[in-house]
Amino acid sequence: MTSPMSSGARLLAERLGTLLGAPDPTPDPQTRHRAFAATATATADSTATATAVPPLPAYVEHLLARWSLLHDLPFRYLVPDTRLLPAESIRFFRLDTGWLEQLRAGALAVGGDGTRERAATRSLLPHVTATVTAQLPLVREVQRNRMSIPVAADLLTEARLAGDLNATDAAVPVTGFLLRSALVSGWPGMELRAWSSDNPADVPPGVDPDVLARNRPDLVVELLRLERLSPSVLIALFRGAPRLVWLQEPPQSVQFGLEAAGSGWQVPIRDTAGRDVGLVAVPMRPASPVPGVVDVERLARALDAARPLPRARGGAAVALSLLQAPSRQRFGSSTPPS
Repeated sequence: MTSPMSSGARLLAERLGTLLGAPDPTPDPQTRHRAFAATATATADSTATATAVPPLPAYVEHLLARWSLLHDLPFRYLVPDTRLLPAESIRFFRLDTGWLEQLRAGALAVGGDGTRERAATRSLLPHVTATVTAQLPLVREVQRNRMSIPVAADLLTEARLAGDLNATDAAVPVTGFLLRSALVSGWPGMELRAWSSDNPADVPPGVDPDVLARNRPDLVVELLRLERLSPSVLIALFRGAPRLVWLQEPPQSVQFGLEAAGSGWQVPIRDTAGRDVGLVAVPMRPASPVPGVVDVERLARALDAARPLPRARGGAAVALSLLQAPSRQRFGSSTPPS
């Protein structure tokens, strides 16, 4: 005997019937199979639509690009032990793409660690990696207040629509160095250049870097980040693997000076083009109450004797020999990068 349903039970049955549909009165197995296949196809289409990769906000993409260049990361993640970066040392490195991918995956998974969240992160990660890689060169421009995040996003959109973004850029490594030295605080305006060749025929030791970059842009390795992390620690990141890195005093460091030579001093003899063509010992004033005072008149005569000019040297010609150009430290590679 069937007991009558209450009004609440009837309402629940009606709602379930609406959700599940009326029972199929057709017992034909082929009909049921076709109906099941159609339902499965519709479900798959709706699932694919629901799992389509949504665009991330421009701020989120920029933040992920910043983190990919190690911005905002605790220093102990970069140097877990101070013995890895002792005083007056430099350490070159290459960023691990797997580590950066896990960093982005962890950021995207914030808010849930369930199966659905992990699946969404896996589907979103390749798209995010490509977008972040394209945005890396713009992070420094935003950092230096040369453009805003929305402007950077618009530039990327225009480049993507114009087909200027290369799919192989994701394979370009990001390399860099950490420098711990008194030079960081002593030369706050220190200049940095990176080249893809360390062959002196391509990059002569005394070449003007601006002239070389203008004539040979293929040799320039793009700088992605240059920042002081502390008064004595500097970090630099490049897009690519340079074969030669220059650290150079700022141009305003041009000054007069002497070169040490044993217990005395010497200055170079320079021609009208500024090239060194010899050396001359620097005479000092013997009767001076303060030691170390240069006898400029005798120095001019010594320079005239070593390399005569049409007329006796004046102050400008002596200054040409005393001029000290900014120092330049070169770090080159003797083996091809891996």
